[in-house]
Amino acid sequence: MHPKILLLHHDSVFEALLADFLVFCAYDVRPVYSIEDARRYCQADSFDIAVIDLANEDDCSFINLLTAEHPGMGILALVTPESRPAVLSRCVLPPEQCIDLPTPLVNILNKIKALVSSREASRLESLEPIRAGNLTINEQSATANVNGQPLNLTNTEFALLRLLAQNANQAVPKDVIYPNVLGRPHGQFDRAIDVHISSVRHKLQKAKADVSIESVRGVGYRLRH
Repeated sequence: MHPKILLLHHDSVFEALLADFLVFCAYDVRPVYSIEDARRYCQADSFDIAVIDLANEDDCSFINLLTAEHPGMGILALVTPESRPAVLSRCVLPPEQCIDLPTPLVNILNKIKALVSSREASRLESLEPIRAGNLTINEQSATANVNGQPLNLTNTEFALLRLLAQNANQAVPKDVIYPNVLGRPHGQFDRAIDVHISSVRHKLQKAKADVSIESVRGVGYRLRH
């Protein structure tokens, strides 16, 4: 799933252009037009990435505040040649998180992708394996095994089993499974996830796993161990 982006730029025309471009690329974008609005949205909601126009000392102070209060948020600063020397000396961001303007919109998109990838790699490195009975799921390598013997899972099957294992012994609704595993909402007559469930069940049984996937009528599925 694409990250949720907070976008603050003092040029409303450029901001609208960038926001439309990122939405076209399937990102969830919240454009704001003042630091006060940005602070309010950050208090009411969580964002993965903030893209901030770094034009003056107030912007710099806001970025420093975001870094302190939301350490899990990735931040990119948009900097003009005129503002760069004075403003960057007061900003805590490393140079690789600053983007010089003017630049093609695709360069900003690539910076967002690179920041997301870097933060995801750091997150995966910090994760411990998920264990349920004799099933072990390693998120760093995107692999699963039963008693040390690897399960030959497709990417979709791995994402499904990981989600169920993260919520072991709890029913996971289909409305949660579909967007997290297939990247789309659950349609009324959509049975696609049932096919993947059947395949994962077969592979767990063949590997003699001491866990099982149960259907929860009217809700979704549960990994039982």
